[in-house]
Amino acid sequence: MSDPMTKDDVRQMVRGRRDGLDPAWRAEQSTRLQERLMALPAMRAAALVGLYMPLPGEVEMAECEEMLANSGRGICVPAFDPARGGYSMAIVSSSTQYMDAPFGLREPEDPVWADPASIECIVVPGVAFDQACRRLGHGGGHYDRMLAEMTASKVGVAFDFQVFDEVPHDAHDVAMDLVVTPTHTIRPRPVSG
Repeated sequence: MSDPMTKDDVRQMVRGRRDGLDPAWRAEQSTRLQERLMALPAMRAAALVGLYMPLPGEVEMAECEEMLANSGRGICVPAFDPARGGYSMAIVSSSTQYMDAPFGLREPEDPVWADPASIECIVVPGVAFDQACRRLGHGGGHYDRMLAEMTASKVGVAFDFQVFDEVPHDAHDVAMDLVVTPTHTIRPRPVSG
């Protein structure tokens, strides 16, 4: 029997696969996922939605952002908050100017911070997820700290190959309420072990 995979093993495997994605396939799969995402009751009901600015290889969010903006709903994205020494959600609009930030991210130049309690649904990227809706991030703990302050519905998004039976996890890792892929919506279920 082989040793269980570590968090770094899973990250390395998924990143290798993500780095080799065909851009047309990624765009098509992102569109399918965003359609499924926008059909969720939690997304349809939310007045303020947390999205993210995708890193290379992550699920695109442009169509969701456009649909939410066209329906008059608020959108916020992660940005580094020096006063907190961590990430918070910043409200954005069509007039928001962005700047390049650490880790290859793009963030609002002049962030207007959202009250965490006002965010009703947050869409969360991850390196990998599992059948219990646990999330494996990039390893900095930024999302876990931010999500711990929120009561919002937490929706993980990933391509199908990023979903495993079980991912390595720690007690401080914040689980999702749902995980959406281009073909499935996963609700938490107990994982054997």
